[in-house]
Amino acid sequence: MWIPKVISEKSSEPFTAPAEYSDKGRVSLGNTSGEMFLPYGLECIPPKGKRAAVFQAGRSLIVSGFESSGHLQLEPGEIGLFSSGGASLILKNDGRVLINGHEL
Repeated sequence: MWIPKVISEKSSEPFTAPAEYSDKGRVSLGNTSGEMFLPYGLECIPPKGKRAAVFQAGRSLIVSGFESSGHLQLEPGEIGLFSSGGASLILKNDGRVLINGHEL
């Protein structure tokens, strides 16, 4: 079993890089590159420079997640999806579904 190690100047902080992301699920981190791992069914190409949690597994770098912006103002237990263009989908705790702020 391997234990993920955060790669950064401070081991408790996610690695922040002026990273570039490709549509092939690869991320360029300076002189090296890594793979992005996301939950099944989700894909994204984050904006350039987005803070990422980067772990080393053997010789590979793995991006396991990205810093949350918190702009959807979710309550504990709610789920939100959003794009940089402003589209959003929120699954509320009371069963409501909001698309771009409007109840479905």
